[in-house]
Amino acid sequence: MEELLFIAYSILFVFLISKWSAFQVNGIPRHYILIVFALKLGFGILLGWIYTDHYTNRKTGDTFRFFDDAKIIYNSGDEGLDVYLKLLTGIGMEEDERAMKYYYEMTHMERSFSEAFYNDNQTIIRANALIMPLSRGYYLVHVAFWCFASMIGLTAILKILTRYFPGKKIAMFFSVYLLPTVLFWGSGVLKEPILILGLGLFFRGLMRFSYGEFKPKNAFSFIWGILLLILAKGYVLFALLPASSGLLLARIFGRQNFWAMFAIPHIALILLVLFGSYLSPKFDFATRMNLKQTAFYNVASESAAGSLINLPKIEGSVDLITNSPHALHVTYLRPWIWEWTSYLYIPAALENFLLFIAISVMLWNFKRPYGLNIPIIAFSLSAVLTLGIVIGEVVPVLGAVVRYKMPALIFMFVLIFGLTDHIRLQKRIPIIQKILKKL
Repeated sequence: MEELLFIAYSILFVFLISKWSAFQVNGIPRHYILIVFALKLGFGILLGWIYTDHYTNRKTGDTFRFFDDAKIIYNSGDEGLDVYLKLLTGIGMEEDERAMKYYYEMTHMERSFSEAFYNDNQTIIRANALIMPLSRGYYLVHVAFWCFASMIGLTAILKILTRYFPGKKIAMFFSVYLLPTVLFWGSGVLKEPILILGLGLFFRGLMRFSYGEFKPKNAFSFIWGILLLILAKGYVLFALLPASSGLLLARIFGRQNFWAMFAIPHIALILLVLFGSYLSPKFDFATRMNLKQTAFYNVASESAAGSLINLPKIEGSVDLITNSPHALHVTYLRPWIWEWTSYLYIPAALENFLLFIAISVMLWNFKRPYGLNIPIIAFSLSAVLTLGIVIGEVVPVLGAVVRYKMPALIFMFVLIFGLTDHIRLQKRIPIIQKILKKL
C-alpha cells in the first residue's frame, strides 16, 4: 500500500509540475525540471535508506525521530479530532489531559539543551502530522510531499535568476537544482525542504520589490516565505536581514548609490555585534552564539558524533569578528578530500573540491557585476558571508556543517557563476561551448 500511494502522489506532483505556471521557467525545458524532481525522489529514498542502514537508532536519526513523533500526533486522532488539532496547533493542548498524554509520549518536541533560537523541531514534527491524514502515516509518501515542496521553493529562486542572468540559464539551473548537498538534504523528510520552500518564496518577493515589480497579490507568498523561514530555521532569516535591508534602502533611495546604501545595514550589524551588549542583553550576540556553540557540543557528545572538530571559543564580541575567516573556511572548504572519515562524507568533500575549482575559474575569468545583475550579486555575497560565519562559528560537527550550509551553497554558486565571464571562459575552453550547445 505504501508503494502504491507513493507512486500515486508522485504522478500527481509530476502532473502539477507539467501544468502549473509556477514551474514555467524561461529558457528551461519543462522536462528538465521533471528530471530534477525524479532525482529528488531518488535522493529522498536514499536518505531514508541511509538513516535506516547507517543510523540504526530511530530516536537519534533526524528523519525518523521527527517522523515518529508526528505519528503520535496522528494517532491521537483516535481520541477525537479535537485532540489531534490541539497537538497539531498547540492551542489548548496543555489544558487537555488527553492531549498531554500523547505529548509526553513524544521525545523531540522539546530540546535537551537550552538554545538561543526558536525550537524548530516542533515545525517538522507538526508539518509531518499535518500531512499524515493524506499519507496514512507512510514514510515514502512524505518523501514525495517534501520533494514537491522544495521544488516550489527552488523553482521560485531559479525563475528570478534566469530572468536577470539570461545568458547563464544552465549555470543557474545547476546552482539551484543539482548541487549534491541540495539534492540530498533538500529531498528528505527533514526541516530542509520547508526551509527551501520558505527561502524561495522570500527571495522571489524580495527581488520583485528590489526591481520594482512587487504587486499586492505577491504579498501573501512573501509573508508565507518569512513565516516558514522563522519556523524552519530562524537563523537563516536573521542572516539574510542585512542583505534584505540593504536592497530595500537601495530601492528607496535610488540605485545611483547602490553599494553605499547596501553597505549601511552591514556596517550597522558589525557595530551592533561589537557594542550591542552595552545597549541591551538582547543584543549580546557573543553570549547567544556561545550558548548555541555549547548546545552543539553537548548534542555531539550525547550522540558520539564522529566528525567533531575544535572551534575557537567565543568569549566576547571581538571574537565573533576575529574568528570569521576560520568560520568561513570551516563552512565552505571542510571536509577536505583527505578528511574522509566515512563514505557519507565523500560527496561533501568532492563538492567542496568542486567549489574550490569553481572559485579559481571565476577569479581567472572575473567579470564585474553591472546593471540588473547587481542586486542579486549583492544579496548572494551577503548571504554567503553572513551564513558562512554564523554556521562556522557555532557548528563543531562537519557532518552537520555540510547540512546547514545548504542554502548558503546555492548563493555561493550563484555568486561564482554571476561573476564569471562565460564568453571569455568558452573561448579559453571551447569544449564548454560544445557541451552547452547540446543542452
